[in-house]
Amino acid sequence: MRILFFLLLPLFCFCQEDDYSKLNKLSKVEFEKSVADSIVKLESGDLWNFLKVLKDDYKKDLKPFNENFIKKMEATKWPMDMHFLLKFLIEQKTDKAIIENILNSKKAVWDNGQWSGKFWKVIRENKLNVSEDSNYLINEKGEKSYDVKSFLEEKIKNGVIGPNPLLYLDYTLTDYEPNQLFETLEKMNIKDIQIISKEEAPKMYGKRGADGMIKVLRR
Repeated sequence: MRILFFLLLPLFCFCQEDDYSKLNKLSKVEFEKSVADSIVKLESGDLWNFLKVLKDDYKKDLKPFNENFIKKMEATKWPMDMHFLLKFLIEQKTDKAIIENILNSKKAVWDNGQWSGKFWKVIRENKLNVSEDSNYLINEKGEKSYDVKSFLEEKIKNGVIGPNPLLYLDYTLTDYEPNQLFETLEKMNIKDIQIISKEEAPKMYGKRGADGMIKVLRR
């Protein structure tokens, strides 16, 4: 019953002092089992709030849960979860090789969209060895710099996309003149480019996606 109470706690009871007084009365074994179970079951904002309150407000030592953080980071599909878990692992001086392996293996989750720069900034600040794509450079602020023409020419040459992919610009499907993709993009200050291949795009967009899709996010 106490464990059930604790699992529900981070969802709606952070501000209730009496509930945390009950939490603090759990035995060490009960406490650690409850926290470990909550790390598995909670996600995103709920998990972040749960851990932050334990760490900052109640000064709980989270080092015993490092293995749980690692497993959660390996399993999650959400960049938000990876980002705050990454910070926890760094703060707790986790072996860098473990962190680097996770980041390299899960680049498809975090190295895109709004989250890419946030991750690269942490990576740069902590001198983590994470491989960069050959089609972009990362500055000290974690910002990408693309050679857009070379980037897209390589994707077209390798058959990933066709010459006239759908263009998803700043979260909006955008028209452009046929065969004018490079010209359309070359003057933009591009923050991130994601590719949806010719194989995947038709599943979402039908015949319109025959040449694939590129998702472009501007600064």
